[in-house]
Amino acid sequence: MPMPPENPAWGFVQWSRTGLATLLAGGGAFLWRLMQRLERLESARAPQRIDIHALRSASEAAMFRLGERLRQMHDDYFRLRETIGALPTRPEPRDIHLAERLTSLADRLDRAIGH
Repeated sequence: MPMPPENPAWGFVQWSRTGLATLLAGGGAFLWRLMQRLERLESARAPQRIDIHALRSASEAAMFRLGERLRQMHDDYFRLRETIGALPTRPEPRDIHLAERLTSLADRLDRAIGH
């Protein structure tokens, strides 16, 4: 009688079980590493969210200050225009000089007629 070999060759069922176990273990390891990476990404994203929120708040405050400053500059500009408009223009001093000359001429005429 022939003796069966000590290490018989694997059968189809054993090969399929080994393949399925290897596939499941590899898939599980892949999912485990994927979950770890996602967890690290999420933990790295939390401080970035805080930074973005702080930057957004600072930007809003800066925009508010800029708006206030522009409003103030607008008011100052129109106030300055009103002030400049109230100042005498170049022809006005000539008119004042002409009025003084007319007044002195009228005084002379009054004196000439009065004598």
